Amino acid sequence: MKRKFTKITLLFLLIGQISFGQGIEAEDPKLKELRVTMREGFDSRFQQLMPTKEEVKMRAAALGFPLSYSLDGERTATLQYFDAQNHPVYFTTMNTGAAQSTGVSALQPGGSMGTNLNGQGLTLGIYDQTRPRLDHVEFQNRMRQIDGSTETISNHATHVAGTMIAAGINPNARGMAFAATGWSFNWDADVSKMNANAYDPVIRPNGHLVSNHSYGFVLGWFRNNAGNWQWAGNTSVSAQEDFRFGFYSSVSQALDALAFSLPHYTIVWAAGNDRNDTGDGSRPPDGPEDTIGPQGVAKNVITVGAVNRVLNYTQPSDVVMSSFSSWGPTDDGRIKPDLVGVGVNVFSAAITNGGAADSYASLSGTSMAAPNVAGALSLLQQLYAQRNANRFMRSSTLKALAIHTAREAGPNPGPDYAFGWGLMNAEAAGVQIMEEDGAARLIREETLRNGETYTYEFISDGSPIRATIAWTDPEGSPSPASLNPRDIKLVNDLDLRIFDDQGREFFPWTLDLSRGALAPASRNQDNIRDNVEQVWIPNPEPRRYTLRVTHKGSLRNGAQEFGLIFTAGVQDASAETLYWIGGASGDWTNPANWSLNRGGAPANRVPGSGTRVIFDQAQALDIRVPANSQAFSLNTFGEQPVRFNLEGNTLEIANGIRLASAATVFTNGGFVLRSDSPNPQQVSFANASFENFFTRVESGSWSFQSVGTLGDLTVSGGQVQVDQNTLTVRALSLQAGAGLSGLSTLIFSGNLDVAQGAMVPAGLTVRYTGADASEYRYAASQAPAALEVQSGELTVLTAPSMGRLRVASGTLRLAQNSLQVGTLETSGTARIDLNANTLRVTAAWNPEGLQSGARISSSTTGLFLFDPYVRLCIGNLAVENVNLQTEAVITLGAGAQIENASGWLAVACEDAVFANFEVNFACVGALTEFTNTSEGNVAAFTWLINDSPVSEQELFTFTFDQTGVFAVTLVAEGAGQQVRFTRNVTIVANSLAQPSIVVNGNLLTSLQPGDAFQWYLNGQPIPGATARSFSADESGTYQVALISGTCNRVSAPTVVLSATGEPELARFGIFVGPNPTRDVLRVQVSNAERGEVQLNLVDMQGRTVRELALRKEGEELQAVIEMPAVNGVYVLVIRMNNAIFTKRIIKN
Repeated sequence: MKRKFTKITLLFLLIGQISFGQGIEAEDPKLKELRVTMREGFDSRFQQLMPTKEEVKMRAAALGFPLSYSLDGERTATLQYFDAQNHPVYFTTMNTGAAQSTGVSALQPGGSMGTNLNGQGLTLGIYDQTRPRLDHVEFQNRMRQIDGSTETISNHATHVAGTMIAAGINPNARGMAFAATGWSFNWDADVSKMNANAYDPVIRPNGHLVSNHSYGFVLGWFRNNAGNWQWAGNTSVSAQEDFRFGFYSSVSQALDALAFSLPHYTIVWAAGNDRNDTGDGSRPPDGPEDTIGPQGVAKNVITVGAVNRVLNYTQPSDVVMSSFSSWGPTDDGRIKPDLVGVGVNVFSAAITNGGAADSYASLSGTSMAAPNVAGALSLLQQLYAQRNANRFMRSSTLKALAIHTAREAGPNPGPDYAFGWGLMNAEAAGVQIMEEDGAARLIREETLRNGETYTYEFISDGSPIRATIAWTDPEGSPSPASLNPRDIKLVNDLDLRIFDDQGREFFPWTLDLSRGALAPASRNQDNIRDNVEQVWIPNPEPRRYTLRVTHKGSLRNGAQEFGLIFTAGVQDASAETLYWIGGASGDWTNPANWSLNRGGAPANRVPGSGTRVIFDQAQALDIRVPANSQAFSLNTFGEQPVRFNLEGNTLEIANGIRLASAATVFTNGGFVLRSDSPNPQQVSFANASFENFFTRVESGSWSFQSVGTLGDLTVSGGQVQVDQNTLTVRALSLQAGAGLSGLSTLIFSGNLDVAQGAMVPAGLTVRYTGADASEYRYAASQAPAALEVQSGELTVLTAPSMGRLRVASGTLRLAQNSLQVGTLETSGTARIDLNANTLRVTAAWNPEGLQSGARISSSTTGLFLFDPYVRLCIGNLAVENVNLQTEAVITLGAGAQIENASGWLAVACEDAVFANFEVNFACVGALTEFTNTSEGNVAAFTWLINDSPVSEQELFTFTFDQTGVFAVTLVAEGAGQQVRFTRNVTIVANSLAQPSIVVNGNLLTSLQPGDAFQWYLNGQPIPGATARSFSADESGTYQVALISGTCNRVSAPTVVLSATGEPELARFGIFVGPNPTRDVLRVQVSNAERGEVQLNLVDMQGRTVRELALRKEGEELQAVIEMPAVNGVYVLVIRMNNAIFTKRIIKN
């Protein structure tokens, strides 16, 4: 039994006597669709990781494993599932100095940054052993047990939760995000609960944005509750080392898939406490390297190691490693842990008296470091949302930010496998958010598609350059169970480089896993392993540089989102930052209204072209902007509205606009956006409104985000990229050489003018929503996919052909000679005025829901050309002075009016005759079927082939004896109408052999086998007769068709005589006599049929004894057949245009 105890286990990472604890922006549509599919199928895909408790209990009993067992330090290991090697997996567990060490205190109320962040409004996920004490005084009713767990209250879970959200009733125990809401879950089926409860901006905007996981597998050596060493490895894989250290398993894969499907959700996992588990000497000790378990190995989680408290950071050596924290690398050499946090002697909420009472305790472990970091990350999201109109960063951007701003730790510059990228530094990350200026400090979220390159150019002033990218990589594939497999788990390999204007290339940090956990990182080669890359240039020359992000090979899913963080001294950045201190109202040009610091003394200067301008006062503002005003960038923040009155003037902006206040109003003037930078400048119009206001883009590249409804937009030069699907403006002028991209729908209510030579996106829908009369000029070579007129009156002066035109309750007035559209959609009180011009529709007309008042008209005669061959019945439509030219049948029904217009049919909709047919088996020698699909009150049919009449039957079959194109015409008559429809039918070669019929009594069987069959009686298909054999119960001529693909091959006719009566031939105009006869038989055919007539006299053995081939040219045909000498019963078979008739003849 003891041997079985040494199998798999997850660790709470509590150590020693004091318990060490481990501890909406635009989205690529294909990625969006993929993520929905991944989330919906996640549980079924990773079902092995989330069995029910009953399933675990039954399997454990069958295999002889305990459901749980005790470890040292009052910890418990609990069986969760069995892995791919049928090995049991056990989970077990692995705080005010922590806030100070990681810089969080600077963000909290009273901190140096003045941001007063507390996590209010955020929801954080806390996954742990059993459940915390929900009514602990520190939680103040902000903790909820979402999964309904009623298990024993856990001191560990309470401590972890306190580190994240404790209110600070005991000031020394205040959590990182002390006003946030905590959602608690036990660790059973954790990945399923994470999938069901994590944040998504669309499907779950109230889900947990960050989750903490201070537990992991029991790995390698561990002490049992008696203090003795035991080993948890799988000896079938390795008898010396637990192969799961550093191993990318199905759990790692599940976490990566989950993170990929929820791109804003950040998962924080404790690295583990296995580094110095020495064991009993029977096997090598764990560590110090390669001691992180499969959850921490996942690419897309933030894995956190533990260090001692740092009171005053001045240099890397101030960060002292704990004695227990697990180190990397992963088996494929990736950098883990990602970050370190304080995890030694962390003071936080706890329990006493079995969970019945509140307490506090100091615990150590990566269990304590992880929530320290998770809480800090949540505050960074809160700050970012405040500065970006309530939008959260993607988790990859947050990860890049945390790594970019981490405090250097370890013996060498750059990352290592012990400290990762360094000590979490929330203060520096907060500064990056607060001071992001679009030039020297960047936070960018981008998408790289196959074959693309992202670039950012800048001129260095000689200050250090640091750039970091991170991306949520698609999940990798686990290797077969083995010790230290080196196959790389990175799927989409992005590459970050910086080049100077001399061609020198600067590489990202890279680690060599063969050199040890603390070996120096290099900056002279490609990084092919990590989904984080950072380029650091400590002493750059003052010159021009280009940052590039590219990719290797073909990107899985065709695109990869990434976050970019950039910090440098940049010559073309803002020269200064000025804060508004002028009170509730004031003049932009008053020097006393500006300060160099937030709330500081007057700077006695006004903004210029190099000034970053910030309005962030805690009161409503009303700012007057006089003539010739300029700014490098305009920024508004806070919970109070800001109003700008430009008094008929313009405000020139060189770098960007970020509006994140409760409301920003611009009136009586306009922006002039003018930039000579090669980089896109960011413009965020969140919560902005415009009154009598325009935006004019004259030069540069501009990225518009969070745009509600703009006033007038003019793009006279440069490019505008819209990072959302829809852009709404009052009016748009896009001039030659200017570009507009990114959007799929443009909504306007005034005039629209797109000049020849302007660049617009393919597939654009243009929608007019005006109330009055407006004009439409669209001369760009890239035609819009659709024009929609929702209201008002729009005059089309210039428009190319387009795929779709929709006119709802508005008026479209055509002022060019002709307009061609694919599909015309009309609804409501749609009005189309052709103005003596021509409208042509080539694909379809959908006249849905027309109401009284809808009309198509013209001042003098207009022309409506309609190409599709369809039957339409349209009510509530008035047509005046518009002639219709079409082969279609368009009937104006109830409520319709026709005045001075030709081509429109004015009959009851149900009486309108529409001729049509379908063709099957168009092959030589086949029985080609012509299926009538005509509509309306049809009384008679006539079929013609190459203008020769061949049949008057509704269902018509014909056998063609040669390939070629044949004009088949159907004439449908009824209700005083005669409608012809001709279709060119191509007859192709036929590889099928002609079948023959074996007769056995009345059972007919095809001699040849085949894929499918169809039986015919007198040339007409027998419904349901599709087997190889058929029982013939009535007299007539039978044939079988052998079917394969789009061809069939029909047999020669076989005559069957039954006891039932024959059809009366006279009603078909066929007269045969005398019968019985002695010597001759006379046949007379009097009907409208024309063409070939075949007469065959067949004896009772199926042999043809007489045959005549005739041609009927007129109304009547007569023939005489000489009877054979032998008396008996014969059958006369008459074939006319594929119609077959039979008559029993007696010879005496």
